[in-house]
Amino acid sequence: MSVFEVIDDDALIYVFSFLRPPDIIAMRKTCKRMFAVSNLQIVWTNACNKHILKMGYPFSPHTLESLSLSELEHQTYRAYHLASRWLSGYAMSNRKLFIEGTSNTSVSEVRFMPGHDGQWILTVSKSIWDMVTIWDVSSDPRKCCEWSPRGAIFNGLALNSEPSCKGSIAISVLKDGEHTVEILGIDLDVDHNYRLHPIRSINTTFRPVTLQGTLLAIGDDISETVIWDWTTGASASLQHPQDEADEWQHDKCIQVVFAYESILVARARSLHLFPNPELHSEPKTYGPIARHSFGWVDGICVTSNPRLNTDQPLTILVRGESDDPWSANTNALEFYTLAREPTYPSLPSPYIFPPELSTQVASTRGSLRCRDVILGPCGTAIWIQPQDRAVVGLVSPDEDFPVQLIHRTSGHESIVAAVFPGPLRSKEAVSSRSRTLFTNRLNNWTSLDYDETLGKIALGSSFGRVMVLEL
Repeated sequence: MSVFEVIDDDALIYVFSFLRPPDIIAMRKTCKRMFAVSNLQIVWTNACNKHILKMGYPFSPHTLESLSLSELEHQTYRAYHLASRWLSGYAMSNRKLFIEGTSNTSVSEVRFMPGHDGQWILTVSKSIWDMVTIWDVSSDPRKCCEWSPRGAIFNGLALNSEPSCKGSIAISVLKDGEHTVEILGIDLDVDHNYRLHPIRSINTTFRPVTLQGTLLAIGDDISETVIWDWTTGASASLQHPQDEADEWQHDKCIQVVFAYESILVARARSLHLFPNPELHSEPKTYGPIARHSFGWVDGICVTSNPRLNTDQPLTILVRGESDDPWSANTNALEFYTLAREPTYPSLPSPYIFPPELSTQVASTRGSLRCRDVILGPCGTAIWIQPQDRAVVGLVSPDEDFPVQLIHRTSGHESIVAAVFPGPLRSKEAVSSRSRTLFTNRLNNWTSLDYDETLGKIALGSSFGRVMVLEL
């Protein structure tokens, strides 16, 4: 008789609570009793709480209770495996997948659809007129559905971060001289095929930036952001004052973050914090309670890790403007923290301004079609690095970073990753360094998305091909 057969289930479950996910899988293979215990929901709930959630590692936003046993086991094991790769410094691409269905048309947007575990990808392709398409990439890529009003041009897109909401997509449409923002839903038709269809429309030239449940943030390219409840029509305006010299300068709205007791609006050359507005049918205008500027930026990404604690700071990754071909060949991506104000609400701002520079990582200057930077809640970041101008001689003798810190790409753009301060940065790391994941010899990437929880990167190109990298 095996010793395990005389130990009751409660004792074995307690023993399993000390095992890492790979160890649970290994124990499962020893005997039938271990197989049965390793397939209990409580075992994987304990493993996820101890080895994933308590550590602040990337994990599904769903509650553990809402996941089936197979989903819980799969996502816990995947999260542990991915975190281990980041912490060990070996988070390299180990799988590639391609979507060829948009050939000969530029892919201006590529996004992972929230709530589909990386199995659905949305693309916006530009040809004679524009088309939004959703692809199922769970096995061989296939088209789920598409939407393309004849003659329409799309200019801005936001996906709903709450996938259970009826409105899945907000998209800016120019058609027949009229500008609208359309809220699109996804459902099944009578033949059980998916279809995209408009469920709400608003006449505006503003572009959608953030869609969270029933709240949609739309912004102009100067100074105004509107928070709109698309189900009721109630709204509020967030507007920062302009200097006379700035009146005709563009300040594109890049990101709107629903933060603690406030809304943070990140633009191409400004960062403004607004109070939480009240939404009404007759919209009220709110001014900022704090502001900062990083100067002109090519890309900016603001994020937080809600699973760690409620007092954590916002983190900000900034990529400085780099169009000047005669400037220094190197620049930096800068990582900032925006800490919570401990005395709030005695002070008007729930965050301490200005943001504090925490660290930076060297990068190469150069021209890019896609300048986005994406920072995950746990501190991992992905961006496209341009081809090295040193290949063609466009260099400056004034170097700000040692050459060995720059990943040379031999004249080709590349996808680059780095780990900034957070739960996925090893304690031994004294500074942030970037790592080249994949080099693109065609230099034609036009769009980028990254899902830290899934460990997946999507890249669209000017030739219509979409590549998905899995870490």
